Amino acid sequence: MSRAERFAENEAFCRDLNERKAEWLSDGLQVAGFRCECWRLDCGVRLRLSKREWQEVRSRAERFAVAPGHTAIDVEPSVEEVVKKYEHFWIVEKRGEAGEVAAERE
Repeated sequence: MSRAERFAENEAFCRDLNERKAEWLSDGLQVAGFRCECWRLDCGVRLRLSKREWQEVRSRAERFAVAPGHTAIDVEPSVEEVVKKYEHFWIVEKRGEAGEVAAERE
């Protein structure tokens, strides 16, 4: 497994955990606590997202919600790009092989 694939798999794992939490938003909660979906499995940062913010992240299979600054800095820009910055979280999008892996895991 390539490094890009490994990063995408780690982020998809976090996304799967967060999908369960998103159900709370469907039940009427205004915001919910989500796990940072950065590539580091040992990351413990929690993000408070509204239903609209969560839907924006999930609008594409290659997108993930991460804490500001939690991008894969040591990876080529062709693998991951910050597509939108909010004060409390960033939306990153996987590119190339990593994007394909992320889309397959959705």
